Amino acid sequence: MKLIKKSSFILWLILTGIIFTSCAKKDIHIDLTSHEWEVVKIRYDGESSYTKAEASYILTFTNENTYAINLDVNQCFGSYEITGSGNIDIGQGGCTMICCDSKFAMQMLKLLPEMTSYYGQGDELTLEGEDGNIILKEK
Repeated sequence: MKLIKKSSFILWLILTGIIFTSCAKKDIHIDLTSHEWEVVKIRYDGESSYTKAEASYILTFTNENTYAINLDVNQCFGSYEITGSGNIDIGQGGCTMICCDSKFAMQMLKLLPEMTSYYGQGDELTLEGEDGNIILKEK
């Protein structure tokens, strides 16, 4: 009976260790201005899967609390504020109106101001909000 308890405890320790070491650490102290960020995919709340980016969309955060994002044709600019540890407030952007951007670009642009938190994981940046997520990678 003692051997079974000891074996169960050891198995529990091993499984717990595997779970904790297999999870990549989420970094909320990431410097958003240290890189340009390329959009990889977006997901709206209620959707089960992500939609991959159709082109290269580059998001840049500056030290002056402004951001710029390049769409298919147009460029958009706005302001952002880090409101706390891992929390962000992204303002609605103004865009050039040269021509037509893709449906994906317009959905992403609509989703961007809804993001309220962020974290880094490896070379990725995740923006999260009630309405969905945007996954970006270091450029």
